[in-house]
Amino acid sequence: MKITGLEIHAYSAPHTTPIANGKYTYASTDIVIASVLTDEGITGYGWAHGGNLVIDTLESLQERILGEDPFNVERIWEKMYLPKVYGRKGFATRAISAVDIALWDIIGKTAGRSVHQMLGGYRDSVPAYIAGGYYEADKSFAGLQQEMKDNLAKGARAIKMKIGGASAATDLERIDAVRDVIGPDIELLVDANNTYDRITALRMGRELDRRNIYWFEEPLSPDDLEGCAELCRKIDTPIAVGENEYTRWGFKQLIDAGAAQIINADAQVLGGITEWKKVADLAMAAHILVAPHGDQEIHAHLVGAIPNGLIVEYYDNNTNALKEAMFPKAMHLNGEGAIVLPSEPGLGADPNFEALERFKTYPHS
Repeated sequence: MKITGLEIHAYSAPHTTPIANGKYTYASTDIVIASVLTDEGITGYGWAHGGNLVIDTLESLQERILGEDPFNVERIWEKMYLPKVYGRKGFATRAISAVDIALWDIIGKTAGRSVHQMLGGYRDSVPAYIAGGYYEADKSFAGLQQEMKDNLAKGARAIKMKIGGASAATDLERIDAVRDVIGPDIELLVDANNTYDRITALRMGRELDRRNIYWFEEPLSPDDLEGCAELCRKIDTPIAVGENEYTRWGFKQLIDAGAAQIINADAQVLGGITEWKKVADLAMAAHILVAPHGDQEIHAHLVGAIPNGLIVEYYDNNTNALKEAMFPKAMHLNGEGAIVLPSEPGLGADPNFEALERFKTYPHS
């Protein structure tokens, strides 16, 4: 089997209302899909965020993968990464991620097995949390509470909300309002998206300790490993970081610094499934759990393949405006707040290009 082509498509769908975390406001969901073609008629799909910069990098990567056997993921990864023409991290690594994910989709489809089975098949279902709780214009505490009620109705047993976009006092009120609705038995996660300085993060962490919070995600700058390590030592709520880290080398520094108790490694960011598995192995050697950031259609397979997988992030159309159009066969939570892993070959998540057509931004018609 040989790779014969790489097709690139990009899409953008507006949110009904812009959503914000502690740092950024998102008016739309944007995605770039890499379709890797083979001479045996099997196509693999991978996708990442990053717009034109990812598109440009994918265009230039095509010559590096043509003619390669898609099963040779290590060789192809090195060919894409080692020249370092485009930089060691950032958008270049996101482009590599999309190609690598597509390769694993091909491998599973060729073998007639799902990706989680090809990677190790450790479990048949994975716990998940619904990501939400964003800031929105005119969104009241009652509106936030209604969102959480809706998430419970979808089968959630764990829910994540944003903090850092309001004062600490207001965010604590928001947390308490959510807890009032979901009760004591539903896990509540909070995500600051790198908003706080060290002093504010420590003060907030001590407040979270009093509120039985599942984890405190990205409290500080992703480069402040020393500060994150200090938080790990000084508060009881677990610190979760890593969605903004790249490659095994970046995660080795993070782990060696003692900067995380839970790692949010994102295969769509750090270099794809091939690299994600290396990061998960590093974490396992350090007795650290992995709870990936990113789309469940990819990461449910990965958590399902490793012993130290903790939980999967779950997006619906409220947080990813392309979700319903892109995946005609969406993953759903079962009655226990878990995702049953698909048995279809590959990722089992071929994009619905016909439904996506109205959102297409590249190639230009």
